[in-house]
Amino acid sequence: MKNLFKNITVGVIAMMMSVGSVFAEVPAGFKASSSMEKFKNDMLSSAKSMTTMKSDFVQIKHISGMTKDIESTGEFCFKKEDKLSLEYKKPMPSQIVMNGSKIKMVSGGRSTVMDGNSNPAIANLKNMMSSCLSGQLPTNSDNIKLDLYENDTQYLVYVTPKAGSNLAKRAEHMEVVVTKADYTIVSFKMVEKPKGTKGSDYMQFTFSNMKRNIAIDDSVFKVQ
Repeated sequence: MKNLFKNITVGVIAMMMSVGSVFAEVPAGFKASSSMEKFKNDMLSSAKSMTTMKSDFVQIKHISGMTKDIESTGEFCFKKEDKLSLEYKKPMPSQIVMNGSKIKMVSGGRSTVMDGNSNPAIANLKNMMSSCLSGQLPTNSDNIKLDLYENDTQYLVYVTPKAGSNLAKRAEHMEVVVTKADYTIVSFKMVEKPKGTKGSDYMQFTFSNMKRNIAIDDSVFKVQ
């Protein structure tokens, strides 16, 4: 069980920091949007009023070559600016906690604490999730390109690397879906293309029963 949790944790960290190649087609159910600046400003404005967030989540891990996806469920907690908790309840109890520069992994009643700053993958995971929940989406740069799509009720943001960047060598893209009503994040999807395979792997988190600005005890994010 310990090794299985370790493998799942490494997969989460690796795929959560993945962003990727240019998406050539408009995703099904959406249309291209020209409202990027308005979207970013409105999302930032909404996020400024949020100090905490708690929700249920479903995590789907798809690995090319496997006949069945791996599904996990649990509870997600966030507290500004840098406190995150993923408490897995099924198929087995475990937890990942990120608090400042520290990270704690709990499995089988045993916990391991490490310095997140010594591991760029862990630091990037925390920074990416905190940034999105705080409304601070990455900006277009020499390495990163953002594309915005919309339907009647949602926005979908594709984060993609530009050709020739180091990011493009290891991943395909990341998707962030938020509601138009209050810019609540509905899902994250991270897609990568493993070397030597024709298919793509992905990790998707779908959030539900989201509660904003509720009291969350600091003990949830304790890493000692």
